[in-house]
Amino acid sequence: MKKGILITIIGIIIIGVTYFGIEMYGFAKGIKEDIAENKTRNLIVVENDYEINLTELDSVRENLNGFWIPENDIDGKEIIWLEFHKKKNFATWEIISFTEEQKQTESLYMNSCSTIAELIKLNGKIQMSFVNLVSSDTTEIEYLTKTKFKIDGMTYLRHKGYDFLKTWNVHEYETEK
Repeated sequence: MKKGILITIIGIIIIGVTYFGIEMYGFAKGIKEDIAENKTRNLIVVENDYEINLTELDSVRENLNGFWIPENDIDGKEIIWLEFHKKKNFATWEIISFTEEQKQTESLYMNSCSTIAELIKLNGKIQMSFVNLVSSDTTEIEYLTKTKFKIDGMTYLRHKGYDFLKTWNVHEYETEK
């Protein structure tokens, strides 16, 4: 009889350890998925991402509008904001902080001397010309889709940014979307 009780206790322990192990595996897997989801929760994802024709100025300008974050710094606290006017080919290349506090207060610290980014067409392809207080440079847009673009070897991903900025008229001209 003692042998039967001992086997029952060992069986219960084995079942308990197995159950605990399975639960811990599921818990760890859930944490890993949550971490991956949190990294991309502020990115814009589209089902059918396609490459934008880099010879069509209007299309390039329209698709560059919005918020961007460097692909190699998805968890970074700074995003880029480009807001091109519908008929003008320039915008400020605003590097702004992305924090919960700023989302709640709906206020930003903005540079007074931001870099100006202008879209120009050279040799049949759209390029970006940058001008700031110190220098100027022109570089080719290497790749552009609805959710990413690559310029000067750096890839940027489309970011959700701040909803409240979509209603601002920062550059004091009428935007039409």
